[in-house]
Amino acid sequence: MAIQENGFPHHFMEAEASLVFYSQLMVLLTGASWEKFALGAKFINLVVGSSRQFYKMQLQYRTAIEEKFHKHISEVYKKLGGLPLSVAVDVRFDSPDVSIIMLSGFCASRSTAVFMDSNTKAIIHMEVGDSREVDRHSSKMERLLIDRGLQHLLTASPLVIWEIISDASRNIISLMKSDPYKHLQHSLDIWHKAKKLTTSLSDIAKTPGCRGLLQWIRPIVNHFWWCCSTCKGSVERLLKRWMGILYHINNKHVWAGGRCRHSEEHETECSNWLQRDTVVFKNLRMLVTNRDWCGSMKFYTNCRQTWAVENFFSHTLLHYCPKQKSYGYDAYHIRNMLAVMDHNNHLGRMPLVGQDGEVYAKGQVSRRTKQWVAYEEKAPKDFKYIPELMAACMRATYGVSETKFRKSRKSMSLDSIAKNLSGETNPGSRILLAKMQSRKKTGPAAKESC
Repeated sequence: MAIQENGFPHHFMEAEASLVFYSQLMVLLTGASWEKFALGAKFINLVVGSSRQFYKMQLQYRTAIEEKFHKHISEVYKKLGGLPLSVAVDVRFDSPDVSIIMLSGFCASRSTAVFMDSNTKAIIHMEVGDSREVDRHSSKMERLLIDRGLQHLLTASPLVIWEIISDASRNIISLMKSDPYKHLQHSLDIWHKAKKLTTSLSDIAKTPGCRGLLQWIRPIVNHFWWCCSTCKGSVERLLKRWMGILYHINNKHVWAGGRCRHSEEHETECSNWLQRDTVVFKNLRMLVTNRDWCGSMKFYTNCRQTWAVENFFSHTLLHYCPKQKSYGYDAYHIRNMLAVMDHNNHLGRMPLVGQDGEVYAKGQVSRRTKQWVAYEEKAPKDFKYIPELMAACMRATYGVSETKFRKSRKSMSLDSIAKNLSGETNPGSRILLAKMQSRKKTGPAAKESC
């Protein structure tokens, strides 16, 4: 048996190297955190390499993962090619709290724009952005990524797109009014509009003399949903049915030019009708007939939602790219591609069924309503695409020197703009630490304690 200079046999050294290699690849493909994995390995005295080695190895897997990702998206295009698509789009920032607004915009450094077919819920395109592209004004990344993604879908893909669904962002609304995208139907998420309606009605109910509106909030919001879902794309029909709430709430169910569509039993069930000469009715009428509110109804005639994209952000992308951790551009891009492949490969999961043939139900308390709700539990993910992806990563890295793998062109172009988000070089960690310690000794807190 051949012995190394350090006393360990060759096959032992090869086994240890293989363990480190597979550990690093496993952490990356599962979307796990290297620090937590290494801590668990330390508890059982398992050698898995260093964090510096892991983050350096990610560059070696980048090319193989990119090739598999582009091949996967091409397969999605083949399935959807030739069909008129309604595409939902939303942008996710990597900041833990994007509501913290600074002078330069949001505090996010990177963001992801996802384009999803609203029918099949398959992700058809993804754009990753860096705040250095917009002079560190993170709030401008949303428009940039959506513009870039739409140009790709309309000019470089075989897909036929007729509608774009988004949230009520002013940047997106103004972008969709520009020349390249005027021919597309633009719809806004109805759930956010209904939520805004609930807030507006609640504010009215808090004013003096308007407490009687509280019991009408849910029926009015349900009526808005019904109007959007039954108008069949007609703004006139939507507005006509929406205005009908002002008659129904007075116990008047037939009027000139319209009538209620509910059953007669519903009329006898209600006893809390509002009178037209009351303050609460006048405030409600101002809201229902508001010019801005009625003017935005054209965006809700198709009754569209973006919940599937937000669900992807919350359950899949957040697993691969947690907001509490910062990644380099290439590492962030790789994990986004892995999240998209994870999502698309598990769209057809069926509900989990027990031996008795009944579907497993999972109950939990809603944070918003504080009520118990139940969901169907899905079958576990099979990850059938992972063995092929692992083989591709091994073929791309086996016998290849680490010096052959470099950052992507996009990452190098961003480094040419600025090496880091501050735009300045590091003056020295020890110097910065000494200044911070000096401020602690001479700052206001130190003076107060004296």
